[in-house]
Amino acid sequence: MTSAFVLIDKPTGITSFRTLRGIKSQFGTKRVGHAGTLDQAASGLIVAAVGKCTRLLPYIEAQEKVYSFNLHLGVLTDTLEPAGNILKQDSNAARTAEQIEAVLQTFIGEIEQIPPAYSAIKINGKRASDLALKGQNVELRPRYAYISELKMLPIANTLRTNLIYPLYCRCSKGTYIRSLARDIAENLGTCGVADKIRRLAIGSISVEQASDKPILPQELFSWEIVEIGEEDAKKILNGVPIANTANSVLSPPKSMAFISNNGQIIAVAEYQNNYLIPRFLL
Repeated sequence: MTSAFVLIDKPTGITSFRTLRGIKSQFGTKRVGHAGTLDQAASGLIVAAVGKCTRLLPYIEAQEKVYSFNLHLGVLTDTLEPAGNILKQDSNAARTAEQIEAVLQTFIGEIEQIPPAYSAIKINGKRASDLALKGQNVELRPRYAYISELKMLPIANTLRTNLIYPLYCRCSKGTYIRSLARDIAENLGTCGVADKIRRLAIGSISVEQASDKPILPQELFSWEIVEIGEEDAKKILNGVPIANTANSVLSPPKSMAFISNNGQIIAVAEYQNNYLIPRFLL
């Protein structure tokens, strides 16, 4: 199998790029990518793609992400993580669950956030984190994100005593959890950082599905599989749209489908005006 997906449960302490080394060795190729970078200190789901399946990564990256993380009140660091250099502390940062829940509700919907200075965002071709490490002042523009769910998780008394509050977040692509924690703390009238960030899911793909087993594209996407004959297959392989005569239930205007010939997936197509337009081959 030269093209497939592999679902990884990334541990803390290694980069997202580092997690792909084993996949490259397993498949004997450097053509490996992943959907959504996780910070080195974060853990959780990484969807890795091999070979032609890398072309499908944008469709995965566009889906909602689900995270759990600890909101650590009473301290602000340059990295927005507990291990960073302390910029500010607050000895009166304790808040009740009711106060936190009330503030969390104000973040539901579209929000504007400034990404962390220690991030992979490029500034004039250089990573913001590299510039920050050199002591340079990093100014990043605000970005929009969408939060569809944000709530507190059950909390142990020991965590509450240490001003640590576990949260659950379902959000759009491009949401920075460390920035979210900082902003929640500010709205609570104190300071705070994010700790133990863990990605639980991307769309319908859960971290609980992680394994070394290669996964075919049709196992990850719920797109219809349209079986076509030899003549239409030749057209698809040459980038020529074909009429949708397979009595499919694709819904216009922009539904996606796998194109199959003799039981073999050969392409991904987009349904437009009753035609199946090949987008790329598999």
